Amino acid sequence: MPAIVRLTKKELSDLIERTEAAGCDVACLRGLLAEVEEEERRRQPARRVGRREPQPRAMVEEMTAEDHIEALRQQSTIEHGTDLECMICHDKFDHLISGTCEGCFSEWMLGTKRS
Repeated sequence: MPAIVRLTKKELSDLIERTEAAGCDVACLRGLLAEVEEEERRRQPARRVGRREPQPRAMVEEMTAEDHIEALRQQSTIEHGTDLECMICHDKFDHLISGTCEGCFSEWMLGTKRS
């Protein structure tokens, strides 16, 4: 029955270096290392196309309040009609953004902006 030896990737790399330094053939060991690296690549989840990447922190901090509100407004549902009631101030409007008027929406979204 063959013996089983478990090595970390670092330990295998060290073994390859020491064996090569001793003047021995390391082709088989390099093949094992390549298999380990290929297996690691296969285990990593594939990147989804179209997935939004998080913005770098510097970009988020530079966003003005108006830009922040506009970005969230673009993602919101806008209702058009007559006599629509804001769910916050209960005034009547001809369009609502996520169930709120422009003023209430702006105040609400400014509360979500990172400082």
